Formats: sequence, C-alpha cells, structure tokens
Amino acid sequence: MAEVVLFSLIEKMTTAVATAAVRPRGCGARSQHNVHEGMIRIKSKLEEMQEFVKSMSTYRSEHETVFVSWAKQVQDVAFDIEDIVDEYTYVVAGGSWGGWGAFVCGLFNDAKATALREIARRLEAIEVSLAQLSGMEELPVIRILQRMPELPGEPQRGYHLAESAHIIEEDELVGIDDHKDRLIGLLTDEEPRRTAVAVFGMGGAGKTTLVTRVYRDGAIVSHFSCRAWVFVSPSYNVNDLLRKILRALLQERIEEVTDDFDSMEYRNLVEALRSHLDRQRYLIVLDDVWQVSIWTDISYALIANSCRSRIVITTRMQEVASVAGGSRVMRVDPLPEEMAWALFCKKAFPREEGSVCPPALEHWARRIVDKCEGLPLAIVAIGILLSYRDRAESTWKSMHDGLTWSTTEHTGLHRVSRILSLSIRHLPYHLRNCLLYCSLFPDGYLIGRNRLIRLWVAEGFVKERRERSMEEVAEDYLNQLVGRCLLQVTHRNESGRVRFCRVHDLIRELIVARSREEHFAEAYDGEPEDLSDRIRRLSLLQGAGADERLSEKMPLLRSFLAFSSSSTSLLSKCRLIRVLDLYTAPLESLPDEIGHLFDLRYLSIRRTNVRHLPKTLGSLQKLETLDAVYTHIEELPSGVTRLESLRHLMVKKFHRQTSRYTVLSGGVVVPGGMDKLRGLQTMKAVVVGDETTVRHLRRLTQMKSLDIRGVRTIHSKLLSASISKMDRLVRLVVMARHKDDTLLLGNLTPPPRLRKLSLYGNLEKGMTSRWPDSLRALTHLVLKMSRLKADSLSSLMELPNLVSLFLMQAYDGTELCFRAGRLRKLKSLWLYDMIHLSRMEVEENALESLRELRLVRCGKLKTIPVGIEYLGRLQKLELESMPIELVEKLQGGGQTEDDRMRLQHIPVIENWFQRDGCWMEERLS
Repeated sequence: MAEVVLFSLIEKMTTAVATAAVRPRGCGARSQHNVHEGMIRIKSKLEEMQEFVKSMSTYRSEHETVFVSWAKQVQDVAFDIEDIVDEYTYVVAGGSWGGWGAFVCGLFNDAKATALREIARRLEAIEVSLAQLSGMEELPVIRILQRMPELPGEPQRGYHLAESAHIIEEDELVGIDDHKDRLIGLLTDEEPRRTAVAVFGMGGAGKTTLVTRVYRDGAIVSHFSCRAWVFVSPSYNVNDLLRKILRALLQERIEEVTDDFDSMEYRNLVEALRSHLDRQRYLIVLDDVWQVSIWTDISYALIANSCRSRIVITTRMQEVASVAGGSRVMRVDPLPEEMAWALFCKKAFPREEGSVCPPALEHWARRIVDKCEGLPLAIVAIGILLSYRDRAESTWKSMHDGLTWSTTEHTGLHRVSRILSLSIRHLPYHLRNCLLYCSLFPDGYLIGRNRLIRLWVAEGFVKERRERSMEEVAEDYLNQLVGRCLLQVTHRNESGRVRFCRVHDLIRELIVARSREEHFAEAYDGEPEDLSDRIRRLSLLQGAGADERLSEKMPLLRSFLAFSSSSTSLLSKCRLIRVLDLYTAPLESLPDEIGHLFDLRYLSIRRTNVRHLPKTLGSLQKLETLDAVYTHIEELPSGVTRLESLRHLMVKKFHRQTSRYTVLSGGVVVPGGMDKLRGLQTMKAVVVGDETTVRHLRRLTQMKSLDIRGVRTIHSKLLSASISKMDRLVRLVVMARHKDDTLLLGNLTPPPRLRKLSLYGNLEKGMTSRWPDSLRALTHLVLKMSRLKADSLSSLMELPNLVSLFLMQAYDGTELCFRAGRLRKLKSLWLYDMIHLSRMEVEENALESLRELRLVRCGKLKTIPVGIEYLGRLQKLELESMPIELVEKLQGGGQTEDDRMRLQHIPVIENWFQRDGCWMEERLS
C-alpha cells in the first residue's frame, strides 16, 4: 500500500529537487534554498522508509494490523508532501494561485518569497512527522514482525486455498472435459523427451481443478511410475521447493525422510532428486507458479531423461506459461453462459430433481450468475451459499443487490476475494498503479488501448527505457496485465495488438475497493459527502452536475474523468489537475480557466459538442495529449504552438456517418509555427494551409502517426520530401483537397517502420508499381477515390505483409481477380463503392488467411464471388446496401445446392440494410 505511494513520490521529489537546485536569484532566493535543503532531507528519509516497507512486505501480510496502521500514517504524510511539491513547482513557475490563501495572483517578488517561506515552514513540520514515524520502526512489535518469516501470511493462505481446490467434488467439474482429454493427451503422447505442459488462466478459472482431475485419472496413475504435486509459494525458496518435491516423491513410495533432510543444501538436494528420478517416468505438478525463474532454478534437478516424463505448471501468468512452448500451453477461460448456469444450478439446487432452478427464482439467479462472469470459483461459492437460503424471490433479489466479493464475511465468498487478490498483491509497483487506475472506468467499459496508454503516461506511471518511448513501455505494461489475466482483451486488430480491453467484474470490484481504501482513486456514483478529500483521482459515473459541489471538497484533485457530467466548475478550484478526460461528456465549451491548470498533461474532449478551444490553451506548458477528435472545432488557437511538451495532437471535425463503419471527418486548421513542437509523435487531422506548413513538417522528426488533409497537387512533392525525413513514422494518412487533385508521392522514400498507409485521392500513374519493394513492412492499406486501373491494382496485391485492405472508390474496373499466391497474410478485405465492379474471383491459394470479407454499395456485383470456396478460414461475409440479387443467392447459406456447398464453411453471413433511417441486420446463414 504505502510502498507504491512512496516510490511515486520519491521520483517526483527527484525532479523537484533538481529544479530547486538551480541557483535562485533575487527575491526569495534564501527561501528557495531552504526549500531545496528540506526536500533533500525529506527525500533521503522517504528512501529509508521505502526500504523498510519493502522488507516488511516480504515477511508479513499487508493485512497485519500493526503494520497497516503505521503504513497508513506514512501514506497520509506522503500525500501532504506531494501537495507541497506540486505547490512548490507551481510557485517556481510563476503561476497564479487564485484564492489560495497566501498564493495570490502573480506570486512575484514579495508574494513569491512569502509563498516560498510558507512552503519551507510546512516542510519543517513534515520533517517532524517523518521523524515520529521513523521512530515507530524501532517499536518492539514492528521489529518482531519483521524477523518472523511468513507467519501466517498470504503465502500460507494461498497454500490452503490451493489445497482446497485440490479436494474437489465430481459435480464441480463442469465444462472441462475437452480440456481434460487434451491434457491427458499431452501427458501420455509418444514424445520421449521430458517436456513441460502449462495450464494458464486467471485466478479461480479452474486450473487446479482441471489438473487435479487429470492427476487422479486412472490412465495417468498407471502411466507414470512416480508422481508429485507441489504448491509453489509466490516467494518460494529454491532449496525449500526442491525439498517439497523430494518429500512428495518419497511419501508416495511410503519411504521415510532421513534425519538430515531439512538441513540438506542445494547440491545434495539436486543429487538426491536426480538419483530418485533417474530412469523413472515421472510426473511433477508445480501448482500456481508466479515467476519464470522457477524453471531455470529447478529444471536441472528434474532430470531430463528419455522416459516420457512430464512437468505440469499451473499459472496465472502468460510469461510463465511460455516456458512450455506454444503447442503445450493450455488456456482455461471462464465458462460460457450456459455452462456457468449448469454449474450454478448443481450447487444452488442440489435437492431439486435434476438440479433445476425454480421458475420464480430464475430471473435473479441468472443475474447473480452474470456477476460471476463465468468464474467457476465464484459460481460454486455463491451457489453453495444460496443453497441454504429460502426460496423467496425477495431474498434472492436482496442477495443480488447486496452481493460484494471484497467485503463479505461469508467464508466461501471471502475465499474468492482472497484468491483473486493474490494476483493483485504480487504485482510490481508500476503494474499495480496501472491496474488500480482501471478502477476509474465504469463496470464493463471497453477501454481503448491508446487512451489507456496515454493516461498512464500522463499520470507518471511510465518511464522511458533506452530507445523505447514511454508509449511503447506503457503498451508493454498493458500486455503484461493481459498476460497476468487481470485485463481481458475484447478486440484485437489484424496484427494481434490489443484494441480494446476491460476489467473482469470481480477483479474490478477488488481494485475499486483497494483504490478507495488507499485513497488512490474513486469511481464516484453517489453523493459528494461519501468522498474523502484525500482522493487523488476521481471519475464521475453518474449524477450530472454533482461536480459543482466536488470542487469545494477536493481542491487537491489530480485526475478527473467525466462519464456523465457537462460541468467544468471544478477547474476554478482544482488547480493541480494532471488529467482532465471529458470524453463523450455533454459539453459545448471549455472555460478560459483551463489555462490556469499549470500541471495539466492530458486533455480530452473527444466526441463532445465543443466548437472552440480557449486562447488560454497556450499556457498549458506541460500538456502532452490534446484529444479533440470528432468535435466541431474548425481551427486551433495560435497558442497551441507554445505547447512544447505536446506529444499527441488529435483533432478531427465531425461531419456525418455514411455507414455503420464509415465516419466522414475533416481536418482542422492549425496556426503557423507548428514546427516548434519538436516532440510531436501524433498529429491528426490537420489541414495544409500553404507551402510553408508542408515544408515545416520535415522538422517534426519524432512523428509516428501523421494525418494531413487538404493537400493540393502543387504541395504533394514537397510533402513527400518532408515525410521522407520522418524515419519513425508508423502511420500515415494523406488526403487530397479536391477530387481533381493528384497525390504526386512517387518520389516518397517510405519510412522504414511504416505499417499503416491511407491515401485519399487520385494517385500518380505508376506509383503503386514501386510499392512491393518499398513498402514491405506495410500491414494496413486504405485507398479511397484512387480510381486505379487493373495494372496498378495488381501491384499492391504483391505487398507481402498486408493484413488489412480497405478499398473505397479505388478501382474503376468491372472485374477484380485475386491471383494464386497473392495477399497470403490478408485477414480483412473491405470493398466499398466499387460502382463498376460486376465480378469478383479468388483463385486457389490466394487470400488464404482471410477472416473477414465486407462488401458495401457495390451496385453491380450481383453474383457470389467465384472461388469463395477456397477461402477456408473465412469467418464472416458481410453485406451492406448490396443488390438484392446477391442477397437472395446467399439467403439460407446459398440458394442452390452448388452455392450451399461453396458457402458451407463460412460461419456467419450477414446483410445490413436501412429501414426508416435505422440499420437492420439480417442473418443469411
């Protein structure tokens, strides 16, 4: 708890001390020197306390009453220090503090000196508090706790929880038959070498239950000459683990453990294990493994004989599972809806014939099961609890309304909480911050990858590593949380990257409770009186207008995410805000006061009705992300050129939606001088004003994503030269101004990392012929209004790594043929507004990876694509506003027997059409 707060604060103080170290001059110099010295002393003391907290966390559970009480006081003082550091940074920057006591407008000369003296006085008081807390480290009870190795802390609880999963009833084994058969197959196959098999999934998903059933299966018992099952402590000791394995093997053979067993050193343990396992076909189960290093630590001791021996690892972490190799990793996911319902009924209604739920209870019973989100551990726990309750509908409704996993006193439900909490507790501090931050999003909310990454960066959770940007490091954090089963991926793009993720309901409940307890963050959906003024981060889930009262209560707020409010009144009071996310808020303007938020790093007004940005925007010297996508803004104020910390500038003017997937949006006019923003990585979508704007682009060498619009023919060659300087560019969008303008990009030297390319407008003749050689890294291609001929189209079909192709008014031909061997990695193909296209053909071995084919407004395409039977991996064929002749041929999976044979491998065929202004879906197969 306190360790995470201390780490973040120490890093912030390091920066503040460096600022204070700059030799001050003039009025206030002495006071600033005193602040500098005080910060150095406090930082040193915090580092000592951080080491102490680490040592305590190693030995004792975080729930130890004495330690938690002390750590809570440390956290409160740390928050006070953070406030002082932020206020000091503001004062040094010459900011205006409005009505904050001594911090009056200007803060220059005497006022600034007064402010610095006040900060120095507060630092002195903080030093006294820290001295008192440091003295508590020497209390006998604290020292005794520190010396007591793992009494009885979280590892022991984890052990007993794992053991209880090892003792299972047959009726709890729902939905694992397929997994069981596959696991038995992997353990008994003919591979002679010793191999590892990993069973991977989130806590409570049923990994241990599955492996237990297999471990006890008669075929497995008879197949192996010796077996051992060992629970692995998260803070395992190699020697102790080897002793556990050896003891389990000896006990299975009913052999006595020698007197010197507990004193055996590593070398002797390894020799004893290897001797015991030599020429044996053994099975070792390592249950609940947390560290990849375990394989390196013990694999030598588990002799690699050629007797078809096997090692099974159960883990919550994808990284650990990877030691087994891809084909020997089994993922255990939460149960699908009907299997979850079947398991619940077995536990909740054991005395009913057939374990059938009474009709009067089904509504609330199903809603209770929904809260478990398919997690067998939770389903069994709540089912057993309800099996003893009366059958009154009001009782079950009350149970649903009051169901909380994090605070329940019921033993079974609390067990669920403890098992899932292990996954959170054993996170490193940087991942823990990132996960707790997700508690700010509503239940079931789909969180976009880029949005989450930029929020983490703005919060200071991410640090650059060598040549990797903070955004790249943050994406690695995201993948680690996914790999630990703490975030669930809901959508991936064609390249396999996370697009959207969410938090499992049970995990969310735990992190919401923990965030609130630690004053880390609060997802607010009640009354302001329920909130602590210590909360640093707040999201408003409901109660529009309530934030008018919040500003008075929470002047030290650092982050505000609004999901239901249009009020910005808090901006006049909460001057320390770093993150202001007003995504989709019913908002029409931003007040000038936003310019006073000197520490603001992230500002989002995406999908709002805002039409203008205030002129004071240029005062936000620390702003890193400005997201104004799909607003009504047409022009940026001149002050934007002063935002030298800006990394991501995203502005798009919303026009209208032309289909379910296509949104027309325009660029936004930017002022001259954008070349001053040398740190820009993202800029979309900006309008080219003149030649100077295009020429200045070459100075933005950090650019990774560029969307530029309004390009005229006379600009395009100069634009090519500027883009060629952007060697980090990954995504490029270029849109011509008029339909008669031609994009003369033939002399463009494509940046080596370019993966996504979108071109809107006529293309220079012969331009695509160079693409197969110059765009080999390209994975996504969008062409609109290109009016390509057959020879030009054939060139882009030779792009070797393309996974997504979107063509809209891009081809003037009547026939489109995908030749054998072309676009073999393509997964998505979208054909829009091909007004002349009447025939489409796919040759064998073309598009062999295609998963999705979408045909939209191709008015002359009235026949099923020839060769569609060769698209063996096609999962979905989707039509939108297509000719009725084609729709009828696809109806029922094919109108004729021949068509049905050609289409039978496609799981989903859908037709979308408009009726009375609404989109309607028709399932054709």
